[in-house]
Amino acid sequence: MRDKVLITGAAGRIGSRLIAYLKDDYDLVLTEKEVSSLSDWQSDSITVQTLDILNKEECLNCCSGVDMVVHLAGNPSPLASYEEVKTINMDGTFTIMSAASEKGCRRLIYASSIHAVKGYEEDVQVKTDSVVRPPDFYGVTKVFGEALGSYFAYQESLEVIAIRIGGYRSLEMLVEKGEELTMDQRDSYLSERDMGHLIDRCLKADLDEPFLIVHGLSDNHFKFLDLSDTKRKLAYNPQDDGFEFKES
Repeated sequence: MRDKVLITGAAGRIGSRLIAYLKDDYDLVLTEKEVSSLSDWQSDSITVQTLDILNKEECLNCCSGVDMVVHLAGNPSPLASYEEVKTINMDGTFTIMSAASEKGCRRLIYASSIHAVKGYEEDVQVKTDSVVRPPDFYGVTKVFGEALGSYFAYQESLEVIAIRIGGYRSLEMLVEKGEELTMDQRDSYLSERDMGHLIDRCLKADLDEPFLIVHGLSDNHFKFLDLSDTKRKLAYNPQDDGFEFKES
């Protein structure tokens, strides 16, 4: 029997591309506050539901009968003020984690960010157990989400995997804009293919512990985030490299 997976923020930059990667192996529940862009995905194995991530009753309803949650919804701007990110990124994360826990979901995959540790110098390779060092309020909210995931994992029996996502498709988008690519963008690169594979591994892996922080980068020649834990614990096998990305 296939697992049922709820995706929050399913119409976003990651979610909208993740659907095609996961749809053959899972029954999906796609959620957004406004779902018109998701309506074409509706099928026997894919349900589309409206969801205000701050509304507890709606979160409980969407989590009902769900095995696992991929939580992508939030404000992704590193330039945002604290006021702009605190409600959706912190209160929204608490609401969906608590709903998933109350409804007996087995696991939640949390979209953390490289910004949780982006305050380190460029020549430092950050480990999964390095002290957090956010350079902005967006990163601060992601550190909060990681701590919240640890709480729900160890105190409420909800398995949580926090993925510190790097520059997702950043090189492709910069090339489209005609902008020059920097070392920082290449060493933090995460391709669409590797992102899909990583989330799939987060959903399928057997965990030795209920809470895990993993790093979400492609197999870049130099990596700002160390991938050794991610590869070993999840059998993550990235295929792409930001330093081999061709400007076509």
